[in-house]
Amino acid sequence: MYLDGKQVLYWMKGNASAADFISMVMEISHLWDDLIDKDKPLEDEVVNQCFFDALIRLPRNEFYRKNFDHLNSVMMNSISNWLIANDMERGGGELELNIAFILRSSYVDLITQSALLIGGQAWASQVGKDVRKLTHHEKYKGYLRALDEEKKARQAAAR
Repeated sequence: MYLDGKQVLYWMKGNASAADFISMVMEISHLWDDLIDKDKPLEDEVVNQCFFDALIRLPRNEFYRKNFDHLNSVMMNSISNWLIANDMERGGGELELNIAFILRSSYVDLITQSALLIGGQAWASQVGKDVRKLTHHEKYKGYLRALDEEKKARQAAAR
């Protein structure tokens, strides 16, 4: 899921530092996913920039620094859920795939929790509904098609 910068800024009620935090985490998350899925070629410059963002820019982000204790725990949980989803996708049956479909997108909790910190619970609930609909717009059948393509790409890369 790639987010429109204006949409993220709206969800963050104009807080540019929060929007930058969200954008960086989404870009880092997607590159990490692409590295693991091996489903598309990645330019060295893109990988280098992403690692620079993860190691240098993200820890210096004002919003993240101010809310580190809260957001870092959410990020840790999101990563754990993504790893679990990957395992379930690769070795599971129908139930595991149903669970993985939702579980793998736990990273969007960072958006909801950032909205909570900025605008309170009612705002977080509104943003959460919007972002979940956007995240799962492909629906389950689309997810299964994409997963099948990723499996084929991983197999081809392994050869």
